Amino acid sequence: MAPPRYATPCAALASLALMLLLAADVSVAQQSTTAAAEAALRAGAFDRAANLIAQQARDGDPEAQYKLASLYRLGRGVEQDEAAAFRWMKSAAEAGHAEAQLHLAKMYLAGRGVAADVAQARTWLAKAAANGRSEAAALELEIAQQARRGGKEAPAWSATVAAAASGPGGAGGLVRPEAAAKRNGLPAVLDAAWRGQAQALSRLIAAGAPLGVSDDNGNAPLALAAAGGHRASLELILAAGADPNAANRAGETALMLAAGQGHSDSVELLLARGAAVESRSASAETALSKAIRGCKVDVAKALLGKGARAAGTVEGGVTMLMLAGAFCAEAIAVLDAGGATPVNALDARGRTALWHAADRGNDGAVRALLGKGADARIADQQGVVPLLRAIENGEKAAAQLLLVRGAELDRRTAAGNTGLMLAAQGGQLEVVRALLQLGASADLRNEQGTTALMLASAAGHTDIVKALLEAGADRGLRNKRRQTAVDIANASGQPAVAELLK
Repeated sequence: MAPPRYATPCAALASLALMLLLAADVSVAQQSTTAAAEAALRAGAFDRAANLIAQQARDGDPEAQYKLASLYRLGRGVEQDEAAAFRWMKSAAEAGHAEAQLHLAKMYLAGRGVAADVAQARTWLAKAAANGRSEAAALELEIAQQARRGGKEAPAWSATVAAAASGPGGAGGLVRPEAAAKRNGLPAVLDAAWRGQAQALSRLIAAGAPLGVSDDNGNAPLALAAAGGHRASLELILAAGADPNAANRAGETALMLAAGQGHSDSVELLLARGAAVESRSASAETALSKAIRGCKVDVAKALLGKGARAAGTVEGGVTMLMLAGAFCAEAIAVLDAGGATPVNALDARGRTALWHAADRGNDGAVRALLGKGADARIADQQGVVPLLRAIENGEKAAAQLLLVRGAELDRRTAAGNTGLMLAAQGGQLEVVRALLQLGASADLRNEQGTTALMLASAAGHTDIVKALLEAGADRGLRNKRRQTAVDIANASGQPAVAELLK
């Protein structure tokens, strides 16, 4: 029988400790991704949110699968795709997600992304009801009652005739049945507005379709037409008396939604019809901030020309220049001309526009901001300067730009990590070499007494270990656990690195 890989109890305990640490790191990373996705959703950065949520969904997270299905259904951050929405909703439902089970049942009922199948719908409604969703139980009862009636009446879940409606779009208070029908699981007027079907929308409005109806997120027909960039539909809805400043549940107006998607003709129309350029959402977003997040420079210019404030801020004291640093280098010059806040202004967490650019790896913005006098030495409240943030996130191009422009080589994080340590741990060979060539200290230790060589050894980055040794890194140093780099390589199962360090 082959001997065990770890021959001593100490080595086995060290291995177990390492595995526990790695498991904790995975948990922290998952929590960080979830928090980042939620923040992106609140900020209306749907592309970033969709990418983060998709990553978790592919890893099997039912909540992320449910959220991704919803994004595909609405076309937020991804192309609207009913089939993809169904697939992800089904994955979440099969994992026991109660809300997904309810929505999957509704998709089967409405034939959204899958052929209509009442039997399947009832199966999933029963599961959702068993998981505590009272709405599922009520809908299941409606279907059973309809079945007992022999299908002689239109089912409540496919097309209903509303009571007389009032408000914009009403026809003398009388609503004809076609105005209250549903298509693709939505009230017909919402579906037509979202798809930009102007002729169908015109007929629905004439039939008395209420323009105050909204989807699950509070988006009325005006909002959906604006988000889709359907100018002809927008004109019809506005002409019927819709409020150009109505907001959805997140406080987003039609102007914000159109601006974020870069629909310049819709933005122009809404502004001409009285849309307020400085309206704010629940997270203090404006049409301008949405345009910058989406890097819609032409729309940003148009909004600035209509009174949008280049010096405005959103939630957390984040300035428009910071948003440009993170999302849109091209908008920096536009904001500068419009009177943006000073380049070294701080948000509520002590972060500058340069910090935000480094965080997102926006090297074009890093270059532009440095050219405007951005100070790379300003750390946030956690003591992290832009260089360290770029290295932490693996943004090599941004890190190298900051190095060339004189960033502090041995600046530390709160945990005592230098840029060389972070780059060595993250496998960033080019950054390691650049730091060493510029004179970064190879043998500095963090709060645990760990050096860059030890971190690279634990991660198995052979090329970086070689580069550090060639630069004179001391292989005999010990951390606070009295481990040398070779001890760490052995405990981490890195035989090639251990051989180099002998």
